[in-house]
Amino acid sequence: MDSFFLMGARPLVTESPSMKLHQLLDWAAIAGQLKGLYQREASGAGGPEPYSPLGMFKLMLLGQWHGLSDAQLEQALRVRLDFMVFTGFEPSAGELPDASTICRFRNRQVKARLEQKLLSLINGQLEQRGLKVQGARGAIIDATIIPSAARPRQHVDMQGDHPHVVDSADTQARWVKKGKHAFYGYRGHTAVDSEDGYVEHVQVHPANEAEISKLPEIVQALAPGVEAVLADKGYASKANRNWLTERGIGDLIQHKGAAGRPVHPLLKSFNRKIGAIRFKVEQAFGTMKRRFHLARARYFGTAKVQAQMYWAALGMNLLKAHNKLKRMEAAGVGAP
Repeated sequence: MDSFFLMGARPLVTESPSMKLHQLLDWAAIAGQLKGLYQREASGAGGPEPYSPLGMFKLMLLGQWHGLSDAQLEQALRVRLDFMVFTGFEPSAGELPDASTICRFRNRQVKARLEQKLLSLINGQLEQRGLKVQGARGAIIDATIIPSAARPRQHVDMQGDHPHVVDSADTQARWVKKGKHAFYGYRGHTAVDSEDGYVEHVQVHPANEAEISKLPEIVQALAPGVEAVLADKGYASKANRNWLTERGIGDLIQHKGAAGRPVHPLLKSFNRKIGAIRFKVEQAFGTMKRRFHLARARYFGTAKVQAQMYWAALGMNLLKAHNKLKRMEAAGVGAP
């Protein structure tokens, strides 16, 4: 139950973007997925009561939504009423979470591998509200380069019996050449639904790992009901086409030619039609990079960069749902 402070503050921020975002979700269901993040929950030991996992999750969501660093998020929570009402934290309750507390909570989530569960849960809630199409659909798959947060400086590590060359402080990032440019970092794979363009799955690998081998893994991670897979030539292989056919999934992967064997004109026409649908995944990448700061990794290591990509995907999905709800309200159509 809200305190007198929060009850008094709530009417002042009802129309704020943060509170509009708050109305989209069933927070009790999300809280059920956040159990067990603190060691104190398992041990039953005494000591100070940890910060509410749901409040911390909401705080991180605000940080993603507004593009704030942990330090900026700490400061915003101290001065913004809408942040306090959204998260349930307030100055009168004692010390507010600081930047290091936010960082530790993020690391707990990464260790617990909760990101895909939370993304699927929230997508399900958006479906129930009529903001996302339910049921069978096509999945559009693509990948993007996420440059590392570290500079790729080489040095020789003399620890141990066998010295070895280390490329960077971010030891899991790798080099890849794309076009005329070389990048040091990761390759982020995304699957969006072909109806609305909501992100349904992401996964991150070192940049030198080829796209072509990741398709079965991505499709298997999606919820049942995928009727067809749309993808560019980077995923085109006989093995991938056979894998889809064996499972009764439509093969809408673009075709590529080879030396001395150009693509047939009919297949070129097919490629153009697939390309006209694939814009939804390019839109998703654009929004995640521009609006939710995925243009560069913020952290070191595959697991943390993958968590960053999930947060960007979650932010994009909520932004899409928020905008769709506003259009429905303007048209006088209420979401279920």
